[in-house]
Amino acid sequence: MDGQAPAGGPLPVPEDDIDLDEHFAWLVRELDAGRLQPPPEPALTGPAISLSLGDACDVDPELLAAMCGPEGLGGEALPAAFGQDKAADALRPGPVLAALAAQAVASAGSLTDNELTGALQAARRMANHAVYQQTVVIAEFARRRQAEFEAAKARGIPAGGRDGEFPGEELAMELVTTRGDAGARIDAAADLTTRLPRTLAAMEAGTIDLARACTIAFHTHAMTDADAAHADEVLAAAAPEKRHEQLARKAAALELKLAPAAVAARKTLARQDQRVEARREQSGNASLSGRELDTADVIASKAYIDAIALKLRDSGLIDASLGRLRAMALTDLTQGRDPLDRLKQGPAAHDPAAGPASNPVDHTGQEPAPLPALINLLVPAGALLGWNTAPGEAAGWGLLDTQETRALVQTASRHPRTRWCTTVVATDGSATAHGCATGHHPWPENAPPPSGSPPASDTPTQQQAAQLFNLLRRLNVTLEPVARETCDHRNAEARYVPSRKLKHLVRARNQVCTAPACNAQAIYCDLDHTVPYPDGPTDQCNLNPKCRRHHRTKQAPGWKVTQPAPGTAIWTTPSGRTHTTTPTAYDL
Repeated sequence: MDGQAPAGGPLPVPEDDIDLDEHFAWLVRELDAGRLQPPPEPALTGPAISLSLGDACDVDPELLAAMCGPEGLGGEALPAAFGQDKAADALRPGPVLAALAAQAVASAGSLTDNELTGALQAARRMANHAVYQQTVVIAEFARRRQAEFEAAKARGIPAGGRDGEFPGEELAMELVTTRGDAGARIDAAADLTTRLPRTLAAMEAGTIDLARACTIAFHTHAMTDADAAHADEVLAAAAPEKRHEQLARKAAALELKLAPAAVAARKTLARQDQRVEARREQSGNASLSGRELDTADVIASKAYIDAIALKLRDSGLIDASLGRLRAMALTDLTQGRDPLDRLKQGPAAHDPAAGPASNPVDHTGQEPAPLPALINLLVPAGALLGWNTAPGEAAGWGLLDTQETRALVQTASRHPRTRWCTTVVATDGSATAHGCATGHHPWPENAPPPSGSPPASDTPTQQQAAQLFNLLRRLNVTLEPVARETCDHRNAEARYVPSRKLKHLVRARNQVCTAPACNAQAIYCDLDHTVPYPDGPTDQCNLNPKCRRHHRTKQAPGWKVTQPAPGTAIWTTPSGRTHTTTPTAYDL
């Protein structure tokens, strides 16, 4: 080779032992002299893509060619690949499918119905694959914490002081969920990555979602390894084509067949947690349910309520569906009333559409029994006095509309142990002052209800401010400032257990446990000294509420909590990650 190359011809290829620096210098000289032409500019403009063999090895060749062609990514040739049984419709989750789906979503308006559905299915497969990745990571996280825990236990360290002892609390903070949900994710991840390979593979392929995978893991947890392997094969094959409740029934049937003793033991253990739960429905109404009850008792109770509902319906005096009549019978029975007494009052005795909270007097005309003392009602003054429609709240139960708020206030205030407390909030919703009235103060029975439309502004008028002043004067409330950014230590106390007044100031500032993602009501929480007493003061700047579980968590190895400002808690987990919670912002 003489160092020359014909114009426009191929560039010489350097030998293996050539000096590359010398070759590059030669190339520059040839280009400068015009004896070599630079390569032509690419015909296509726009973002480049890079596909490795690992990403694209199972991609249909025609699809790959279309992606790299002039009408590929960024063009208009690919949406057809999402039609049923087309190349992208069965493509496994990964970078290639992500790129194709992103283009399809960007041009969703131009897709046919068939292609649009294919794009939807692609998004589902990628979401399921992402959950598979989470599962593998959670399993490794749990394995490490379990190893730390076992090592600490082997060293004789007592419970509460062992490394790795609170993995559920740590994961809950990262996932912003409950400790119970985080614990269930850990248990499921451990089983999926060790005993349920087919289910895990289907998650990786994007055909099984988290809910179905967790259901399979739950119902196989108590099985032997051999039985779990059999159930894994059956359920992983069935899961993609069954609704969640259908899969759950099939999994439960397999569990009863293969591990009946474990099912019986789980039921017996769960009965120790029998309880009644009340919660807010999405509609704004409420629900009441008994949990972990004996099956025979529930069937008998339901049959009794059904019989009452049938008598009410057959009387012809109450126009309501059987479902509503059952609900009326349930609320009557739980409040000590005979549901059949409704028949003595005639057809106008009760409007089933109006809940009892709309009227503090029941259908018999008798005054209801006062509410029990242990209920914490949060009542915005504007809603109580008619300035606005801000929601109230029954702590631990849910939000209340204005009508429900006023009815509960009227009823609760008649209880001899009910006490009124006032919290003043800033424009950002945080508490600035708090005070409590002494003695019993029933709400006036003849208090006029709010009327007309709420004002455009939440700021009270002069007349409304006078109403509030008169209410506070009648209650004889003395307000104390709530420490916010700084603390002047005016409420510091030289003792470990804070006074009732100091407890109220702290709980008015932080309505729930200060651990991230925890919603335990502060009234049921410990008031924890961030810096342990007596090194840390019993004061607003060093106290904040923690539920008993998070109080113990804070004291475990690897955990750290600081309170840089009153009500602000910075949690550091054993992973070294930090999470910050701040004082409650009231929804006013």
